[in-house]
Amino acid sequence: MNDPDCQRYLEDPEANASHLAQCAECRAIASGLGDEAMARSIEVNPDSLPLAPWEGASHRSWSLVAGGALTVLALAIACGLVSGLSPMHVVDAGMLPIDRARDFILSSATTVRRASLSGQIGFGALFVAVNAVLFFLLRRAPRGDDA
Repeated sequence: MNDPDCQRYLEDPEANASHLAQCAECRAIASGLGDEAMARSIEVNPDSLPLAPWEGASHRSWSLVAGGALTVLALAIACGLVSGLSPMHVVDAGMLPIDRARDFILSSATTVRRASLSGQIGFGALFVAVNAVLFFLLRRAPRGDDA
């Protein structure tokens, strides 16, 4: 079995199938593997296998997720109270970035409304062009690793 042709056959039997016509030793190995594989077929009872999640398994870990979220929320409230911040102050501070984003969007909309007709048409054309590019990129077939 030190012959390079035999090694190539053992590495990839399908690509080197013509080697069996030349080598009796490899032919014997191939016929023995076929018989052995047929003799070792095992019966499997599907009812004895565990269920996969998509097959209706009943185990769900949502209670762990909910408990973890409530624990983090309780710790955040406790840290806020210890530092002297009321929950409403924290909510108001969290709204500042949202207010800034809303103001930016409103001022941008006002700027587009006040623009000249050609500026508004250009903005509309640019909007349609960008969305068309995104649409065609999403419609393109994905490439696999072998492409």
